[in-house]
Amino acid sequence: MSRTILRICITTKDIMNIEECSPRTASQKMSDMRAYFKKTEKGRKITFTDYAKYTGIPIEELEPFRLPPNYKVAS
Repeated sequence: MSRTILRICITTKDIMNIEECSPRTASQKMSDMRAYFKKTEKGRKITFTDYAKYTGIPIEELEPFRLPPNYKVAS
């Protein structure tokens, strides 16, 4: 049995893929989340859990976006 390693931190590129929005919109949403969660200091990251709470999307639905970029799904 193999374990799948899921990423913890979300990026603007992930937000672009999830919400199908422009880079500017994704960046603005990331900035809004940083302010909402009071993570404005340098080095503080927004996690997928934070994003799920902020948007109301269940964390289970975000799992395909949490896979590492070079991960290949077995067919």
